[in-house]
Amino acid sequence: MLDRLLNELRSEDKLQIQKGLEGLSELFPQLEGPSFEEAVQAVSALFYIDPMDHPELIPVLEQAEEVLAEQRTRIIPVLLEMLAESDLKTHFHLAAVLGRMGYAAVDPLLQAYHTAERDDDRVFLLYAFGKIRDPEVVRALPVLFEAMEDPNPEVRDTASRAVGKICEYVKPDRVDQALRKEMFDRLMARLSDRYAGVRSKAVRSLGKMARFGYLEPEQKEQLASMLARILGEDDAENWDVAYVVRAEAAKAKQFVG
Repeated sequence: MLDRLLNELRSEDKLQIQKGLEGLSELFPQLEGPSFEEAVQAVSALFYIDPMDHPELIPVLEQAEEVLAEQRTRIIPVLLEMLAESDLKTHFHLAAVLGRMGYAAVDPLLQAYHTAERDDDRVFLLYAFGKIRDPEVVRALPVLFEAMEDPNPEVRDTASRAVGKICEYVKPDRVDQALRKEMFDRLMARLSDRYAGVRSKAVRSLGKMARFGYLEPEQKEQLASMLARILGEDDAENWDVAYVVRAEAAKAKQFVG
């Protein structure tokens, strides 16, 4: 049966692929060892599909994410092993799979982060934290704070982005006031980062803190002043040279008024 279902996944027909995914969803609980890993890899291979070339297969990609997420934590070691041999498109989908698991993914991802040796793997894990919509993801904040000081700008960028994603998904009353203050202070510090990408993500996340009720009045005032500086609207008229940073500041400004 497994061979038949894997063959259906290799089809170019949308309905045939969906049929194979439905069958695997039912068969997965019975699979172990090499058979389980092969099935996971076969489903993950669908993530190489380019939705720009095949927009009709977007529902297939979403179904594949859900089928993998149904396997919960036992699938995580397999997904992490695949990182080194996967492309960026696949990474986005694998992170979405972990995000769909919610709270169950938090501890395994934290463990994986602390043992990760490659920067690319750490970037992936930080991105995955930003996909988790469960309040348990707040436990990842210390890791994000540490990553925001990392020598690698891509690590700092992704960590700064993830802090803002947490603000989207978790109510501020679920986050300790001291942690909210540290989120704000860490992001404000990144506004002087030498890399424009990091600064833009910090501005975006600060805007989300303001938008979703994470900031105290005095913090809003402090942020408003900083945004004015970035946009060249203060007396110094010394704006940020990077357009992407100014664009994010213009968006954030509407939430601090």
